[in-house]
Amino acid sequence: MRSTKGLPLALALAGLVPFTAILSGCAGIDEDDVINPREPHAAEALPLGAERGPVKRTLTAEETRDQFRDLSAKDYVVKEGDTLWSIANHFLKDPYYWPEIWYANPDIANPHRIYPGDHISIVFVGDRPRLAVGLRPHIRYEALPPAVSAVPLELVRPFLSYDQVLNEEDFEAAPYILANREGSLNASTGDTIYARPGLDGERQHFAVVEQGKELRDGRTDELLGYRAIFKGEASLIEAGDPATLELRDTVREVEAGNRLVEMTPEAFTSDVAPQIPAFPIDARIILLPDAITQVGNQQVIIIDRGAEAGVSAGDLLQISKRGRVVEDRFAPKETTENGREAMHGPAVRLPDYPIGTAMVFRVYERVSYALVIQASKPVHAGDLAQTPTQDNSR
Repeated sequence: MRSTKGLPLALALAGLVPFTAILSGCAGIDEDDVINPREPHAAEALPLGAERGPVKRTLTAEETRDQFRDLSAKDYVVKEGDTLWSIANHFLKDPYYWPEIWYANPDIANPHRIYPGDHISIVFVGDRPRLAVGLRPHIRYEALPPAVSAVPLELVRPFLSYDQVLNEEDFEAAPYILANREGSLNASTGDTIYARPGLDGERQHFAVVEQGKELRDGRTDELLGYRAIFKGEASLIEAGDPATLELRDTVREVEAGNRLVEMTPEAFTSDVAPQIPAFPIDARIILLPDAITQVGNQQVIIIDRGAEAGVSAGDLLQISKRGRVVEDRFAPKETTENGREAMHGPAVRLPDYPIGTAMVFRVYERVSYALVIQASKPVHAGDLAQTPTQDNSR
């Protein structure tokens, strides 16, 4: 029988803290005290020799057939607003297998780029059904419509070019807004502002940001950085100390103390394809930007793993709820140190269970932004974002 350790559980057993309250919170329970403790994924970085994707595992010809919803399905004409994920959902029972089932037609220069108007059809390559795009008659034209992206770019663009993740040193080093010309509390588009330390004119355009919430590792509580909340743009009018700038395209009111940082280029393009990491990524959702308590489909999350853990744009991660810890009221009670029978049965952690999928679209060194592309339940901070595997996808 397992020994009883940990103050929260000891208090509960002594009747000082309601045991159900401890169980519902879970945070106070030492994993060593729990039966069926959650085993973390072992890998924190790309293992030597590992290659990225393409799928959970390689399918046999028969398994490939089983992935299709209907092998007699007619051609699908790609529409504006489609994404690679939505097209995969149209044809496949399990869209995670898109990279495995997509046929890279050698007659097309870049078969991974799909455009509105393209015909996607089921073809047979040997004995395996595959999805392929037909030859494009419009390829002779100079201008093609925007290619279909892995995720709706209009939803994630504010987080691509504007929101950033900075560490404390970055914020301290960034020039700050001293005041605006009118002396008002807030400023917006068209207003003149002054910034220090002085700017030398080498850089002409800046993003105006406010230091947002701390981003902390969901498991260790280590500080990973701060969200920099975008407020608008500022153009340098006159270098000096203080420097003079004009605000442009503000989306929030600009205040004294806000910082000026470099504009970042859009990091996610139509060339990014959905992929399943070929190694374990074990992240937690640590922040829901612009949401209070929960998010759903087509909303953004921040996870506590980034480039140093091998995360890349396009990675598909399974969102799971952590299993609750419950009291086993039917198991034999433990005996406490004073020889009495414990008041409560052992704590048992129930299995984690999947509720959705997210696709990573922006990667920083230690955190990443992802878009929830499918969710059957509300997604909360603290939920898991992991590499989908045969074991955890049930």
